[in-house]
Amino acid sequence: MVRFQLVTVLTSAVLSALLTSLLSTPVLEAAPRNSFPGRRVGGGTRGECAARPVVHLVPVSNVFAPGAARLIALLEGPSPQPQPLEITLRSASADGNADPDAAPLMQKQLPAAVNRVVVLSIPAAAVPMLWESSYRCGADGGGDEFGFITTSAPPARSLLLPNAENQPEPFDLAALKAACGSSTPLAPLKATLQLDDDVIDDSWPEQVTVQCF
Repeated sequence: MVRFQLVTVLTSAVLSALLTSLLSTPVLEAAPRNSFPGRRVGGGTRGECAARPVVHLVPVSNVFAPGAARLIALLEGPSPQPQPLEITLRSASADGNADPDAAPLMQKQLPAAVNRVVVLSIPAAAVPMLWESSYRCGADGGGDEFGFITTSAPPARSLLLPNAENQPEPFDLAALKAACGSSTPLAPLKATLQLDDDVIDDSWPEQVTVQCF
């Protein structure tokens, strides 16, 4: 009972700190525009793998500065047949254009899971980065004749800005990272990130696990 009470208090404190930071963070600007036209919500197409969304925990502007903590986070929901998730970071221009032929600054595949918030440590970068997250649909099928695994759902795509002088403070994802291995309520995240019922519906649980990589 004592252990349960301590975990509950820790989770509530971490969530309170995160939401305070989210609500107080001003809109980030990526010259020459103050928003990025990519989708912070990926997936959502038909098929068991691609139907569930993957959600970047970024402002509605879809522009985010990881800051000195170098942390980003995303949200995954329920699925009867979850698939691995691939995270890719590429150097980009200030408007989010990236060279698809350039080697990624980071490429990581996460094991399949459901109902979780993922917190990721990323490399430092002096330039903007294009962040893409997509499910590896068909991973169990072995891919095409050359062994490549393809995606069948649009990725979540956001713009990450470098930590620079006079730049707004980033979200306090370090507080969320402190909750790794426990769980956190979903409803406050949904409200703060302004996600509607088309993204997070009744099939999602009230609590999601926090995992760090």
